[in-house]
Amino acid sequence: MRWWLLLGLGWWVIGCKKGALRPNQPPIARFFVDSIGLEGENRLTSRFKLGWWGEDPDGYVVGYELRVDGGPWFFTTQQESTFVVAFEPGVVQKDLLFELRAVDNDGLRTDSPARLRVPLRNSPPSCRLDPSVPLPDTTLPALTLVLQVSDPDGNETLDSLYIRIGPNGTWWALSPRNTTLTLVPTNPRTASPTRLYSGTSLTPLTTINDPLPLGDTVRIYFQVRDNARLYSPIDSTKPIYIRPKTGPWLVIDNWENDDAMTTLASDLTTAWSEGYDVWNLRSSAQQVPLYNPTWIHLFRLYERVFWIGGAAEERFRRLEEVEAVIQNYLLGGGRLLVNSPIRSNVEPTSPIFRWGPMDSISSTMQNGLLGPGGAVTPTDAAFPPLSNGLSYFMSLINPPYPKGTARTLYEMPGLVQGNGSPWPAGLSKAAAVAFPEGSNPNKYRQIFFVLPLHQLSGNRVTFFQAVNTAFQP
Repeated sequence: MRWWLLLGLGWWVIGCKKGALRPNQPPIARFFVDSIGLEGENRLTSRFKLGWWGEDPDGYVVGYELRVDGGPWFFTTQQESTFVVAFEPGVVQKDLLFELRAVDNDGLRTDSPARLRVPLRNSPPSCRLDPSVPLPDTTLPALTLVLQVSDPDGNETLDSLYIRIGPNGTWWALSPRNTTLTLVPTNPRTASPTRLYSGTSLTPLTTINDPLPLGDTVRIYFQVRDNARLYSPIDSTKPIYIRPKTGPWLVIDNWENDDAMTTLASDLTTAWSEGYDVWNLRSSAQQVPLYNPTWIHLFRLYERVFWIGGAAEERFRRLEEVEAVIQNYLLGGGRLLVNSPIRSNVEPTSPIFRWGPMDSISSTMQNGLLGPGGAVTPTDAAFPPLSNGLSYFMSLINPPYPKGTARTLYEMPGLVQGNGSPWPAGLSKAAAVAFPEGSNPNKYRQIFFVLPLHQLSGNRVTFFQAVNTAFQP
């Protein structure tokens, strides 16, 4: 090889004077592949990676310059890069000519740039429901869709998200970033334009003219489009029944069975003539998995909320889990009646002590008993006396201590310990505590009752009427 090189360069040795310097040689540059022989569906997507290299026979390479389809040269020190190519509307395939040259330490550039034809295709995007967020079969008038959108050519190529209410509705274009959408009617009692909320925002993204069909089933349709005007296949939700709002009260039934609502329904119907809606958390058909945003939007539709909670741990935990929902509701001026036992093993840091009108239960005496007919006495004359309506002792009673401006609304003078001894003097015997509404007499913004109301005797209709009156502005 050495001989061959000497012979091959003999002309240079003969033609040059002794001691003459060789001229500076330009660098060479190459792509890692010489060609890409792909066609049809095998073409590269519009998001792809290229690599290259270079060397200089009498120096070193300091960088590279690339250009596409005869455009301007761009300098880089990298040896690979990811490219995202925008397709013109209606174009499905295209070829791009990449040219590469190296730059050496003396500023010389490759004489003949390396060239590589890159065959590309534009792939349609996709849009589907997130399978981890199931939709209810029936819901009150707030519905959240969580969508998964993607494009094989890169999500940055997505141009628009389209949504449509029903098979004959109008397609409404949104930014593809809005993949969590909550639909809420402007008037939840009747057909009206629909507000669209994005993510957890409580400010509408937009309002569309098409109404949610209240008192009927509906499918919500959706698709996405990329910047080459290719669309994903149209997809939709399952049929979902949208219930209208029928009154200012939302009753959330989280008792362990149907007993509470079966007993209280006639009382509520009589006491709250304006109407109320019941949300049964035991019903698999009514499960709404997202506290934020869906639960928040549902609460905001109602002026007053009545939460019926159970003593079982999972039901009490649900009351703790919805802290952000309740906080948001109360800050917005909502009125809240909670009917739930407080478990003896509740943590001192429980969320109910942050938003509720109490800060603790006794740590020295727990799980009291109230005998049959045991009095539940009001401290506010606007509320009626009640009593234990069971034929046996009501158990697992943990009276709360009111905090701040809160006051005791009902007491249990006959409360006893588990062994039948009197409840120790000085400990709370509160059955209900309440936050007053400022300095307004007999007005409240929140009431927390620890005895199951459906198990109490007395004039429950008058009680619920008193609550309704106390919650009025």
